[in-house]
Amino acid sequence: MSVSINTNAIMAMQAVGEDLAQLRISAGLRQEDAAERLNVTRYTISKIERGKAFPTEKQLNTLLRVYEATAEKHAAIRAIIDQGRSFGRAWWEQPRFRSHIHGDSYRYFYIEDAAEQIFVHSGTYVPGLLQTREYTEAIVSFGQADESAEHREVFTEARMRRQDILTRRNPVALDALCLEAAVRAVVGGPDVMRRQLGHLLDSTKRPHVTLRVVPHSAGAPSISGAPFSIFDFPGDTNRAVVFQERTTGEILNEETADVRRARRKFANLARHALSPEETARYIGEIEKELS
Repeated sequence: MSVSINTNAIMAMQAVGEDLAQLRISAGLRQEDAAERLNVTRYTISKIERGKAFPTEKQLNTLLRVYEATAEKHAAIRAIIDQGRSFGRAWWEQPRFRSHIHGDSYRYFYIEDAAEQIFVHSGTYVPGLLQTREYTEAIVSFGQADESAEHREVFTEARMRRQDILTRRNPVALDALCLEAAVRAVVGGPDVMRRQLGHLLDSTKRPHVTLRVVPHSAGAPSISGAPFSIFDFPGDTNRAVVFQERTTGEILNEETADVRRARRKFANLARHALSPEETARYIGEIEKELS
């Protein structure tokens, strides 16, 4: 993973971990051997190599010396760490977000921000990156009724801020699918939903945003509502990540087989979807019905 494409802390941690693991293997050492040199447990080495934490300055110097890394490699890894740590100033690092959003739901911010292209199937919801605030507030009011008002407010604000990746200087390419139910349901009332549909039409005029609806007439695919997202990153050595929403919580997974399965599912759904042009016309018709 090259230094130039590490755009957030998590991707930087993964890059450093992969580099250190490769250096250790090239040196003919096991994780247990590295742990002994650092006077730590094997778990600590595994955690570093899996991209879950940066090594401390002392740990890094010791590992690079033991692995007989070149000065160039030493400088490259240190540059990745410095760059990764500089991203602690991202909006989601603010305490109000960290206190309410945890685990893979929190890591999602880093992954989404680092992506070059995102494939989303949002099921029976309008894709999160294309939602209006009113629409988000309506679904949060119902779906998170048991949460505090502060939590609902933070969740809504986070969703709105995430949308900056579509309007920044180098925007993410978004290829989104949703079911017809997502654009048919009158979420928040006719006025809110009409504005949401108008926002979808405006958003899809951007060259890097594609939206396709899977109509009821598609049959079985039109009730495939489990949401998931696939993230592709710049560079040939960066592995894709799939994010799946389940009843037990959200899960980020970079296993090749799981990503491949998600790609096949997305392609299968896309084959039954309306074209982007047909989708725009259809959404326009529904918008008029709500007028």
